[in-house]
Amino acid sequence: MRIIKNKRWFNTIKKFGGRMPYYCIPKSLQDVILLVKRAESENKRIKAVGSGHSFSDVAVPESYLVDLKKLDKLLSLDKDTIKPDFHTLNLVHVEGGMTVQKFNRRMELMDLCVANMGGIDNQTLAGAIATGTHGTGLGLPSFPGMVRSLLLVTHGGKCLRIEPTNGITNADQYNETGVELVQNDKIFYSAILSLGCFGIVYSFILEMEKMYYLEETKKCYEWSTIKPQLEDRSLFYEKDGTTPIRGVMVQVNPYENDQKDHTCIVVRHRLIEKKRGRSIGDATRNWISSILGRLPVSYWVIRRIANKNAAKMPKMIDRSLRSLKDKRYINKGYKILYQGAEFVKIRAYDSEFAFDMTGNKNDFVVALEEMFKKAESNKADKLYQTAPMGLRFVDQSPAYLSPEYRGQVAYIDTPFILHTPKLDEILLGYQEIMLKNKGIPHWGKINTILDGKPEIIQANYPKLKEWQEVFREFNPNKIFSNKFSDRLNLGFIGEEVPSENLNV
Repeated sequence: MRIIKNKRWFNTIKKFGGRMPYYCIPKSLQDVILLVKRAESENKRIKAVGSGHSFSDVAVPESYLVDLKKLDKLLSLDKDTIKPDFHTLNLVHVEGGMTVQKFNRRMELMDLCVANMGGIDNQTLAGAIATGTHGTGLGLPSFPGMVRSLLLVTHGGKCLRIEPTNGITNADQYNETGVELVQNDKIFYSAILSLGCFGIVYSFILEMEKMYYLEETKKCYEWSTIKPQLEDRSLFYEKDGTTPIRGVMVQVNPYENDQKDHTCIVVRHRLIEKKRGRSIGDATRNWISSILGRLPVSYWVIRRIANKNAAKMPKMIDRSLRSLKDKRYINKGYKILYQGAEFVKIRAYDSEFAFDMTGNKNDFVVALEEMFKKAESNKADKLYQTAPMGLRFVDQSPAYLSPEYRGQVAYIDTPFILHTPKLDEILLGYQEIMLKNKGIPHWGKINTILDGKPEIIQANYPKLKEWQEVFREFNPNKIFSNKFSDRLNLGFIGEEVPSENLNV
């Protein structure tokens, strides 16, 4: 294990971070245990980080930063301890520091694939799972939905293998040395989305799908055409009205086009047979947009326009959307789910809110149209959007702190190029609109609207009380907390606790 004193660390957008008193790179489970014990004995805070992709301060350490990059191996899975009912599942055991990119490549060698993922793959598994990273697909889970078991190092250096009450492990045959088996719904559904506040997750057992192929199509529409199809949900089905489309994503220009409408790109992912042939054109995405999204020059050009001639942004967004349309692209599942343009995307800055879609609720449509108006009115103050707004759709999750806990949701994403003028001011206006229309903020994106408003978290998370009970059990001295959890008072919202327990 390597420990470096006073090393500088920042997240990918260089907004959060600083000089870390102890920058630690563990290489084994025992290293993680020793670090937790050491931090606790010194009454100092400890936090694991992955790639630092989150735009919020959710993963910013204070004293002990634990970089998981060396914990990136596939581990053996003792199938003799798995209950017979789960033998048909495609289970893999993996350390939490493996990046999604590396994990996907390893799974391909095993003819396996993730069910869903975000649009880029530089995050670590631990980071993506702990913050509820998601892709798109009304019947598809976010990252925590693939977890069947996790190994957590919590206070006192205690190691726990945590599973649901009806977990995959046969307790009578369990023999993992130094690790206690905990099969409890309350603890598991709290721990899979814990924002790092329960300890350091060393490894996961994930359920994969057999490798599958997807067909991706991108078509250009007007918002007036797409809006009613969103409201009646017909956008998520084939023309027969009954066959669901595996994944749908919408990107829209918040500014009016020449037709006094809003240009949209609808991305559809359809499951296809592996044996289906593909032409040379089908084997690649729009190569111009793919290449430009990877080049640093694209980011700098957009940034310069945003700062020097922002009035061009509405037309520029419109042209960029229209350039994205493809006839179709066919590839293995994870390659389709990866949306590319990573150089630009990891230099983005955004808020993202989830909207309940159960019972034909369409608050997300109302919120989006209000943001269209806000974007237009902002032009008078020379405040401009620098990227299209996005809509993605995710299935219900049993994770207690998941924004989709109550049911299927629509996520509205409001990305900007980093260093857009008065960016925080624009985002705050969008957050206010989305919150007013019953949106729930994504933990890993900008969510400053929650500051000083614990009632919002209480109202949106019916299992918050249970999550907080587990928080206080695993994090009694708040050594796994950080400024993010402090500013939201996570663990103690609406609870009376002794004042000596509120600070480390």
